Amino acid sequence: MRFLWLTLFILLSPSPTIMAQDAPASLHFKPRDHALGDVHPFFHDGECLLYYLKPGKYESALARSHDWLRWTETPVTHDAVKAGDWMSPYYVLGVFHDPAMKNFRSFHGHAQGRMVSSESRDLRHWSCAPKEFHIPAAGYYQRRRDPFVFWIPEMKQYGCVMTTWMKGRPKETCGAVSLATSPDLKQWKDHGAILDPGNIGEPECPQMFRLDQRWYLLASIYDRAVGWPVYWSSGSPLGPWEKEPAGQLDGKDLCAAQIAFDGETPFLFGWIPLKPARPGKQDWGGHLALPREVHTLPDGRLGTRLPAKLVKAFERLPWQNEPGAWNSLAAEFTLSIPASAGENRLSIAPLGEIVLKRDQLRILDASGECWSALPVDLPAARPLEVRLFIEDNIVEIFIQDRYSLAARLPVSTGPLRFSTQTAGISSMRFSEWRLPR
Repeated sequence: MRFLWLTLFILLSPSPTIMAQDAPASLHFKPRDHALGDVHPFFHDGECLLYYLKPGKYESALARSHDWLRWTETPVTHDAVKAGDWMSPYYVLGVFHDPAMKNFRSFHGHAQGRMVSSESRDLRHWSCAPKEFHIPAAGYYQRRRDPFVFWIPEMKQYGCVMTTWMKGRPKETCGAVSLATSPDLKQWKDHGAILDPGNIGEPECPQMFRLDQRWYLLASIYDRAVGWPVYWSSGSPLGPWEKEPAGQLDGKDLCAAQIAFDGETPFLFGWIPLKPARPGKQDWGGHLALPREVHTLPDGRLGTRLPAKLVKAFERLPWQNEPGAWNSLAAEFTLSIPASAGENRLSIAPLGEIVLKRDQLRILDASGECWSALPVDLPAARPLEVRLFIEDNIVEIFIQDRYSLAARLPVSTGPLRFSTQTAGISSMRFSEWRLPR
């Protein structure tokens, strides 16, 4: 076998954190003085409004961006809530437009599994909605939270999916998703648990959306930590929904991922843990991952790819065929998986290694421990287009406009040595990530 060795020395140093839109920016956004968790994107007037929770008391916060790379932290305010009020504390999470009331609304979970609402005219200052805008509690669960409200065209009603812990079951197998529907956001019909596999933890931050006449249910299954994004598919919001997920959109380090539609196109946003994470040893909150565009494949499954907006931005980078000493790395190349070898291994020492097999994509650390994995279906001996982004110890890879995988590896310092031991890699180009002014 002929071996192709490519060795690139790229000096990686910690990147600055975004302070404001006109400050030096890192590739992965983190607010000035805290980590970012459980992001809830909403598109309005050409801008992405990213509502998220702060660690600690889990207060709601907001960052805004037009290009999805430079983010401006924006205060979120709320009318005073009296102690003991049925709305206290308040949150701004998933946001949607209520055309009947000509305002914006956000539901959140409250005591006994009741779902209550905040409302706003300008998306910055929020008030407690009247008590009639709530989803009543029910008796079949121990806990219910994480409501997501959406429109169901064929029913001409709103739907609300919620994370549900079914009564009488341990945390490891209690997980379900329940659904309620309403014509007016006031009177709700509870359909109970529409998805109840009986063998999973809580499916956090569930969402339901329609693509190409199919309905998809997205959630991150809790497994001693915030889980990776998986999805189910059905012909109707009411089901039937299979017990097993239809697919997985990323690995465990894309946490509590959420979809928002910019026009007709869905985009996936999630956070990467602040420190390398194992199940049960995960720091809650971290950096914002690069957004992913979600699209349907011919067989009805979902794929992810780098959004065209970001591809266009990256095209303006100072690309070159030789490496340099950079703070962060963007790389594009073509590779194939040799039929004889069955895999292609990309060394990113001292950080670790990326292993591509026909049925699995993995990101490993220097000791060979896997920190993120994704089942894939890659053709052998055919060119695959790859985009790779590395910043400090964050690695994100996009393959063939179909798969994406993020990981945070244990911190390493010194030059990055990039090499492959198998033939079939070409058309390589590299750039330092520089935010256009």
